[in-house]
Amino acid sequence: MNSEFEKLKIVSRYELLKQFRRKRFYGAVIITILAQILAIVLYKGLNLPGALTDLARRIDPSTTINDTSKLFAWFITSLGLTLPILFSVFFAGDSIASEFENKTGYLLFPNPVKRRTIVIGKYIACFIATTVVLIIAYVVSVTALLGFYRQLPFETWGALGLSIVLASSVLSLAFLFSSLLKGGMGATIGTLLTYLLIFPIVSGSLSTSGHQPWFMLNYAGNSVTSIYGIKIPGLGGEMGAGPTPDLTVSLFVMLAYFVFPFLLSIWITKRREMI
Repeated sequence: MNSEFEKLKIVSRYELLKQFRRKRFYGAVIITILAQILAIVLYKGLNLPGALTDLARRIDPSTTINDTSKLFAWFITSLGLTLPILFSVFFAGDSIASEFENKTGYLLFPNPVKRRTIVIGKYIACFIATTVVLIIAYVVSVTALLGFYRQLPFETWGALGLSIVLASSVLSLAFLFSSLLKGGMGATIGTLLTYLLIFPIVSGSLSTSGHQPWFMLNYAGNSVTSIYGIKIPGLGGEMGAGPTPDLTVSLFVMLAYFVFPFLLSIWITKRREMI
């Protein structure tokens, strides 16, 4: 047991070094920071608090937005904590598929390390890389909040926690595609299309027909923003006045998407041949 744990630490360490040496990691950090700065400039420059309040009152005169710091947190952290989750797909898309695509598995898999340990180590490295980007985004959001309002809404901590859980779920989905497909690019595109296109189509169809898509990952992921309790009538999607996902149910749904696709990716990798 101790020997396998030591092997896991070695695999995780070298995979993490590989992630930190890639330009895509630093590109994800830079793009995330620039996107947040742009959002802050637009928020302040266009007076979005007043514009959103006026829009909400035109549709529902009873709408009031009293806590502008929470509105700012909702606007900034919703962007800053969800954008890095998309970058996690680029960290994980080729984690397993590249070993078969580039034939490096001929050198890696014969080593006295279980394939299960290799997959877990790769996942840990991708998760740490994603979490680092998330924390950097969170620091930028918190700095802006404290700079403008001298206070930090308690919900921002919950948003960070839910973002980390959502990131782990998306990573598991990417690992599943990476274990199934031959190429890293195909696994990356497959994960993005599933999360950004297929899941929203299914969720939207269910919502239109009067069914709450509580079991869909993208719907559960909306809890990252709905935790602030900001609902503005007239705006669609996760900012709108549609059904709000239950936080507890969403948490368990995201955990399920983390566990089952990841276990399935381990099972597939263990039985996949180098051909």
